[in-house]
Amino acid sequence: MKVAPRDAFVLTSVPVITAASLGQDGILASESFAVYEALTAAGRAAYAPLCDEALQKAANCLYVPTLDLPDRMLDDCITYVSEHSVRLAVQCASTLEEVGRIDGRFGKSPVMLLHEFGLLEYSAILGGVYLDKEDLALMAQENVPLIVLPSSDAGSGRGVAPIRAALDKGVEVRIGTGDGRYNRSRNVLREAALLRVLVSAQMNIPSAVTAEQAAIMCVPRGACRTDVEAIAAEIENL
Repeated sequence: MKVAPRDAFVLTSVPVITAASLGQDGILASESFAVYEALTAAGRAAYAPLCDEALQKAANCLYVPTLDLPDRMLDDCITYVSEHSVRLAVQCASTLEEVGRIDGRFGKSPVMLLHEFGLLEYSAILGGVYLDKEDLALMAQENVPLIVLPSSDAGSGRGVAPIRAALDKGVEVRIGTGDGRYNRSRNVLREAALLRVLVSAQMNIPSAVTAEQAAIMCVPRGACRTDVEAIAAEIENL
């Protein structure tokens, strides 16, 4: 049986979602702690929003929508992660404005800031539209995955992540649908097909990302070549 594609990141505002393709490799997160509690009560593994309540109730996975946070919240996050070794899904380098604010405040890029805080090794980076070569090199060194959100970032006008550069540096890239605003069916293969077009436009090179490379971003880790080829054929047909 052909392996099913995986949605690497789902951000939901309601307790019940229809993303049946979300697998063990994926991240299910919410910006609402009440929704997070409803998801976990229903037996769904989920990332809690970074907030006082999540820290007080000892959530073991945290969704961080930005690093442009008050000093107290950043300090609490650093202490909490160091004490509990929780997993983080961090949306960062998504806009030039955010990167500029982080640089003006700390003199570092968001990824370098995570590294300085001792948080990078616990993190998956979401979005990453404005990651630079130094960021990607550090992510590759620390085995930090990049989860790209093609329709969400493009549709919101944020841009396209440096996917070709990430692959060249050896960063693991996965594809997610995010909030699904521009992909309401949460079809991950449509995200993959869109990613190929966007990166080709970004690089001015046809097939800058091959169908096989895009397929690897959608299948479970360790999938066999036959499964990768089957998913790649579906992406090409889209």
